[in-house]
Amino acid sequence: MSNITVTPLFSGSSGNCTYIRGGNTRILIDAGVSARRIRQGLGYVGCTDGDIDALFITHEHRDHIAALPVLMKKCSAPVHMTEESYLGSGLCLSVCTHETVYTVQVGELTVRSFPLSHDSACCVGYTVEYDGHRVGFMTDTGYVTDEAVCLLCGCEQVVIECNHDRVMLRNGAYPYYLKERIAGRRGHLSNMDCADFCAFLAGRGTRDFYLAHLSRENNEPDIAYSAVMSRLAGTGAKVHIAPEAII
Repeated sequence: MSNITVTPLFSGSSGNCTYIRGGNTRILIDAGVSARRIRQGLGYVGCTDGDIDALFITHEHRDHIAALPVLMKKCSAPVHMTEESYLGSGLCLSVCTHETVYTVQVGELTVRSFPLSHDSACCVGYTVEYDGHRVGFMTDTGYVTDEAVCLLCGCEQVVIECNHDRVMLRNGAYPYYLKERIAGRRGHLSNMDCADFCAFLAGRGTRDFYLAHLSRENNEPDIAYSAVMSRLAGTGAKVHIAPEAII
């Protein structure tokens, strides 16, 4: 059994934050809700913001960085993000900036970034390794990049974007330009694209999938779940829906 745990605390356009623990090391990926709500979410998993050893940011959109100005006043953990995302964020904070592809050792965890395709200054996913076990994190991408394929293969657990049902998006109330943005190569991953990649990863060792960043308007948890499970039949892999809010 792996001793690395993944807990999505908040997921969706209203804000994103995922907690990962390996051994005695704890990190967050993204901080896109209020600092107060993040503290509440951390309480749910039995820790405080003072227990966090590092924060890693995927990109500069508000639903991924909203808490940083307040959270960093109380939390001494370093914040890691790409230089392009930091410059695009408008933040005036002391953070650790990196090239798009970087590796950081945080306590017992090794965190590696990889590029994604999203309409931001720069967007990355992450793998987190502890004691020979790896988990992956990939949201906010219009398609599965080659680097994602390479690094997510062999991850035991993967948090993966399952943003929209194509029919719901096409027939929904969004204006045409927004539908095109979401469905485009710098937008968000559809249920079917997510399902196809989950099937690929399940054939290479992934056993737990957390479907994340579901659209309120263009998706439903049961539709996303069914789409992915239909491609995972017989693999033994499990599918979980990342909650919009864990509390």
